[in-house]
Amino acid sequence: MRNFEQYTLTTVPLSDYSRLADDWRLLETRAETSFFLSWSWVGTWLESYSPDVDVLSAYFKGELVALCLLCKSSFSSWKHFNSRRLHIHQTGDPKFDQIWTEYNGILCSVRHAFHVQPLVLPYLIERYSGWDELQVGAVTKDVAERLHVSSGLMRLNLWQSPSFGVDLEGLNTRKQTFLDSLSRNTRYQIRRSLKLYNEEGGVHLQFAQTESEAQLFFDEIAPLHLKKWGVKLGESGFANPEFVGFHRNLIRNAFRLKQVDIIKVYCGARVLGYLYNLLYRGRVYFYLSGLVSESDSKLKPGLCAHALSIQHYMDAGYHFYDFMGGQDRYKLSLGKAHEELFHISLQKPCLKFKVESFLRDVKQHFES
Repeated sequence: MRNFEQYTLTTVPLSDYSRLADDWRLLETRAETSFFLSWSWVGTWLESYSPDVDVLSAYFKGELVALCLLCKSSFSSWKHFNSRRLHIHQTGDPKFDQIWTEYNGILCSVRHAFHVQPLVLPYLIERYSGWDELQVGAVTKDVAERLHVSSGLMRLNLWQSPSFGVDLEGLNTRKQTFLDSLSRNTRYQIRRSLKLYNEEGGVHLQFAQTESEAQLFFDEIAPLHLKKWGVKLGESGFANPEFVGFHRNLIRNAFRLKQVDIIKVYCGARVLGYLYNLLYRGRVYFYLSGLVSESDSKLKPGLCAHALSIQHYMDAGYHFYDFMGGQDRYKLSLGKAHEELFHISLQKPCLKFKVESFLRDVKQHFES
């Protein structure tokens, strides 16, 4: 335990799940945060994987003002360099981390975030042993820079991508439909596709009405997703039993809270695909889809499904539709970049990292 002026930070092994759940839910009400730091997501992660976790807590005059969960892993690179890694809300094991937490970070009370977040890395460096590098992702540019600057450690960007989305509140304020906000070319493609689909009975959305129906729709996504992304581990998440188990639990935990939508998309009686969305505080997070492949290139099931879904959420009063990270073509066509996401490594000044960096530079030189 160490006191940084008026803040006290502690790390203890997780022993009381119920107490953590109560503390997390209460702090969540005082934080400006994403679905990926909600108890629905974090609690499901703990329930699904039972990771070996230490709880980092920060207090201000005895009041809990910040929480995050720490995991350790070990990794060897270049056949010689072993790194003891520290992770926030991830395990370091790819089969558990394939759920891909975005907008990750430290759950903080709004009133104290500015002061307490810069204390976390200095505390971990000085008082929390057994690690050589911190890996965390996917975090926003602001969070990545704050962690980096406060740590003074060497930063390595492992992955980065713009995050795309649609400002539904802005469209409503301007009294503009979603389709009218798009470029002429994208608007034409969607309207042409919808017109062709109308000849088969038209495109319509069916939202799962019960948890059991949501679970059924989730199962029905699998063959479409596997066909597009691949059947091997590390490709489609549906090839990974740990990914599937997590989402079954998430649907069970979050559907009753109205935090999950799974949408079945039809053209007449024919299924075009599915959208799986997470809902939190007026924001829609598009998580994944499973869509048919059409032989006619003029038919755009994905663009049509998103266009109708976005307009639905806009009409329902949601304020943002978030495609999240990735530079897929449809995200660029339908949304605008609003954030930059990073997966970063913050490395202590160890000789092995300096040698590893040198070898990486040499390899890149000869590959370029």
